[in-house]
Amino acid sequence: MESINRNRPNDSIQRQAELSALIAKAEESIASGKSFTRPSEAPSSWLEISSLGRKSSIENSWLNNIGRAGIMAQQAESSLDTMATAAIRAKELLILANNETLSTEDREVIAIELESLYDQFNQLAQAEDSYGGKLFHTGDPIQMRIDTNVLVTPSPNLQTVTQSIDVGGVTTDLDTIMTAMIDAVRAGTAADRALQLEAGDSLVNHFSSLVASQGLLVNRLDEQEDRLNLSQLTSTERRSVLESTDIPEAVARFQSLLVNLEAAQKLYATSNNNSLIRLIG
Repeated sequence: MESINRNRPNDSIQRQAELSALIAKAEESIASGKSFTRPSEAPSSWLEISSLGRKSSIENSWLNNIGRAGIMAQQAESSLDTMATAAIRAKELLILANNETLSTEDREVIAIELESLYDQFNQLAQAEDSYGGKLFHTGDPIQMRIDTNVLVTPSPNLQTVTQSIDVGGVTTDLDTIMTAMIDAVRAGTAADRALQLEAGDSLVNHFSSLVASQGLLVNRLDEQEDRLNLSQLTSTERRSVLESTDIPEAVARFQSLLVNLEAAQKLYATSNNNSLIRLIG
C-alpha cells in the first residue's frame, strides 16, 4: 500500500509551523510590551536604539559635569558677591577717611575696619569648594565639558580674582591695594588718601565685573542643563516608540494569524482526507 505520509502536502505543514511561530512571537510581543527582542528582528530600530543609548551616555556625563560645575560656579558667585560688597565698603571708608575734620583716632578706627575687610578678602580667596579643592585655584583655569565643543570654567583662578586688578591702566594685586589703603588712612597725607579713591573705584569695578561674569555662567549652565534634560526626554520617548509594541496593531495581527492558521489547518485536513480516500478507492 502506498504510504499516506509520502503524499502529505509538506508546504502546508511548513506553513502551519511558520504561522504558529509568528503567533507565539505576537503573543510574546503583546505580553512583554516589546516589539522585538533580537537585533535581527528589527535591524534599523536596533541601530537607532544603540545610537540613542550612546548619545544618552555622553549626555549623562555632560549633565554630571554641569552638576559639579554648577555647585562650584554658585559658590564662586556667592564669594565674589561678598568680595564686591566688601570692596564697596572699603570705598565708603576711604571717602569717610578723606574728611579733614576726622581725628587721628577716627582714622585709626577706619584703618582697623579696612584691615578686617582685608582679612575677609584673604579668607574668601583661599576658601575651599564643596569637593575639597581650592575654589579659586592657582594655575590654569579648570575646564569642564558640557557639550561636544563646549568647555566652561566653573570659577576663575586666584590670579584673576586677586592679582589682575587694573588701577589706572596698571595691573596690580589685592594685597598691594589694601595695604596702600590702610597705610594711607592710618599715616598718610590728605593727598595720599585722595589717591586711594581711584584704587577703591577699581576694586569695586573689578569684583562687580567678576560677579556679573559668574552670574552669566550660572545661567548658561542652567540653560544647558535644561537643554540636555529635554534631549534625554526626547531620546527616551523615541526609544519607547521603537521598542514598545503597538498593542492594537499587534492584537489585530495576532487575530489575523489565528484565522490564517485555522484556514491552513482546514486546508491540510481536507487535503489529507482526499489523499486517504484516493488510496482507499
